[in-house]
Amino acid sequence: MGPMKNLRQLYLEAQGTQCPNLGIDLPFDLVMEILSRVPAKSIKRFCCVSRLWGYILSLPCFTELFLTKYPCRPPLLLFTFENKESIFFFSAPQPRNPGDDSSLVPARYNVHRKHYPKDYSVRVGSPLGGFICRQDKGKVDTIVVSNPVTGESIFLPEVKSKNINIQMIPFLGYDPINKQFKVLCVKFEDVPNTSDDHQILTLGNNKKHLWRTTLCKPHYPKSNGICIDGILYYSAGFDWGTRVSTIVCFDVRSEKFSFINIDLCMFMTCACTLINYKGKLGALQFTLSNPRCLVSWVLEDAGKCKWSKCVYTIPPLWNNIVGRSDLDIVGVTSGGEVVLATMHLLHPFCIYYYNPKGNTFIRVLIQGLEGFVRARVYTSLDYAENLKHMTEYDKGLMHHYALLYIFIFKISFLLSHKICHCVTEE
Repeated sequence: MGPMKNLRQLYLEAQGTQCPNLGIDLPFDLVMEILSRVPAKSIKRFCCVSRLWGYILSLPCFTELFLTKYPCRPPLLLFTFENKESIFFFSAPQPRNPGDDSSLVPARYNVHRKHYPKDYSVRVGSPLGGFICRQDKGKVDTIVVSNPVTGESIFLPEVKSKNINIQMIPFLGYDPINKQFKVLCVKFEDVPNTSDDHQILTLGNNKKHLWRTTLCKPHYPKSNGICIDGILYYSAGFDWGTRVSTIVCFDVRSEKFSFINIDLCMFMTCACTLINYKGKLGALQFTLSNPRCLVSWVLEDAGKCKWSKCVYTIPPLWNNIVGRSDLDIVGVTSGGEVVLATMHLLHPFCIYYYNPKGNTFIRVLIQGLEGFVRARVYTSLDYAENLKHMTEYDKGLMHHYALLYIFIFKISFLLSHKICHCVTEE
């Protein structure tokens, strides 16, 4: 008897429906533990088994458990791109041992509609906690936070500026202590050292979303943000040039800024990609000179601005691939492989795995996206599926209702087991 059938019988038994004795008695908490380890699409199917199970599996307590268990599920690749008035999200399991003949067929999540159909997305941030923050441009700039799994989005209020020359870049951060998502909007303008007021917004709390002002010395962001243990990092400079002169550190909880200076000898530019290397901040960048090399930095001591550095020479046969102007460093897998992807959907569309230790390249073909050729695509690693609805960020009334329904469900679960045992004995 397959596990799916066992789960279905458990659901029916939880509703008090008569069913054959399974021979085992699974506690409620164990059932929830099992369900928290399956993919999000399986949870969506389980919700259709009954109204009660559909409600239980959408409660904040279960969606929180599901999110915390994402390391137990296979890591996912996420592909984000726009097509006309819609935003598309596709995901596929990251190949464990990819070979040159490997291929993936990603599955599509819910299609997201733009706030204004004629807007176009100018920036899509890296996923954080299953959510993605993007910036749409049109008559006014719109900042949007989306959940690819549920198909929901929050369109944040317009960010007010003192003059029309001010530009902005949004970053999504997460405070693991208070379990709050925050959006940091960094402002800058053409004239250096003139914009030092930035905006912060906290999602949720059953309150109207409002921007509040925070001060920080003027700077120009050069990369996407990455959030590690409640600290949001992004590379920046103090002018419009390509050189990175500092790493900005924003403490999401205290909402305070700090800086890590970058020495001139590091030659870090806006082409670098920030990564999470075993819990430490890291950065990857290709050199422009021949032979092409991959430079890796890891921050060993933030207080002393101490970095470790490794340089890997790219195999000559792959210099043409690495030298392409539209090739982007996506990140690093748990096994230490560097993942590369083109910035636009080409035919064929491939991602590349570079093993620095073995100095090998492997190409993986992505199938099923041929209908979106030439679209700007954002590829992400280790996407964590999130079942939460966009309003579930507080511990207010929703938390108390969740406890009440869980109590009722446990009572019905125990009663149904007693009924089944009585019927079996008779």
